[in-house]
Amino acid sequence: MRNRLSLAVLAFVLAVQSSTAVAQGGPPPANVTIDEVRTETLIRRRAVTGEIRSRLTSNLATQVEGLLVELNVDEGDIVKKGQVIAKLDDERARIAVERAQSEVAYAQSLIAQRQVELDNTLRDLERLEELDRMGSSGVSQLDEARTLVSSRKAQLAQAQAELTTSQGDLALAKRELKDMSIEAPFDGRVVRKSSEIGQWVGRGDEIVTVISLNLLEARIDIPEEIYPALNETMTLNDPIEMRLPALGLGTGQEVFGQVIAILPAADSLSRLFPVRIAVDNTDAKLRPGMSLNAMVPTGIRGEFTTVSKDAIVRTASGEVVYFVSDGVSAIAPVERLFAIGDRMAIRSPMLRAGMSVVTTGNERMYPGQPLNILSEPKGPELNGDANGRGAPGSAPAEDN
Repeated sequence: MRNRLSLAVLAFVLAVQSSTAVAQGGPPPANVTIDEVRTETLIRRRAVTGEIRSRLTSNLATQVEGLLVELNVDEGDIVKKGQVIAKLDDERARIAVERAQSEVAYAQSLIAQRQVELDNTLRDLERLEELDRMGSSGVSQLDEARTLVSSRKAQLAQAQAELTTSQGDLALAKRELKDMSIEAPFDGRVVRKSSEIGQWVGRGDEIVTVISLNLLEARIDIPEEIYPALNETMTLNDPIEMRLPALGLGTGQEVFGQVIAILPAADSLSRLFPVRIAVDNTDAKLRPGMSLNAMVPTGIRGEFTTVSKDAIVRTASGEVVYFVSDGVSAIAPVERLFAIGDRMAIRSPMLRAGMSVVTTGNERMYPGQPLNILSEPKGPELNGDANGRGAPGSAPAEDN
């Protein structure tokens, strides 16, 4: 409170000094646009803690055992999908593939031989059957020819089965060889290395851990007393405002995500309900593990002061807005509470509903500077539905 009062006193002094300077022939007026300070009835919000998590985390492990001879990444390295992360000694696996290929080739040649033998016996049978129709062939000769055909067919079927077995062995050998190389399953970053070159690894032993930095989500936990309000006022894909200390607290640093799921089961010890929120990390600012505060509705309504987001300026002393006072600019300290579309709910010891605040032209402004107003403030917008969705006047507000 003392800091706010000190800032207000300082702003007043600067305004007086600047007004005097202007009267003595200061710089020309600043061209600005303005907007109106409003008092709105909003659903209260309260902050709940959470963290950023990766929606894809993979502990890359081996499917075969062997000696680790290559490890091409280190902790912190960026990897692409399909990139070879590590390799095991594959000499035996290559020999097994070559052997399986030879067995397949042998089975194929045996099938060709059996086919030739069958074709010959079929021709012999045809000649004997022709002689039998002419009365020149014995019964025993015909029976022997038919038996031989059946035998050749059985041998051909056996050779075909052996080929199928050999092809299966070859496919298995090739898979064993491929499994000697461990590839990245998706684009991401290595966060942990669990093995080193020269180490013997068994089936299922972890090599590295990779996380995706593109597919992220926020996980928050809400108290059971506000679960009904959140479940009633929010639906899937509704926006949630989050603030991450790692990104700073300036205007424009809010992160908005969409609700993926409100899990219906609370933790048995904490009685907190998990909520999953999808977040966009196109600008690559977010990292898994970052803490956050998310603003969630409580179902209780209250009166709050709101201003346009563009009116808030960040200074070395904190966030302020410039408001119009007798045709010149004056400064007012503000504390952000939560975003409402393109507006911000705030606390301020100086701003009241109906006052005009500067929304453009305030980047290099100073208290007491004459203003050339290019637009007049807009009136309040219509409220949204009763659940606090759809319009600034109905957005949820922070719990005091």
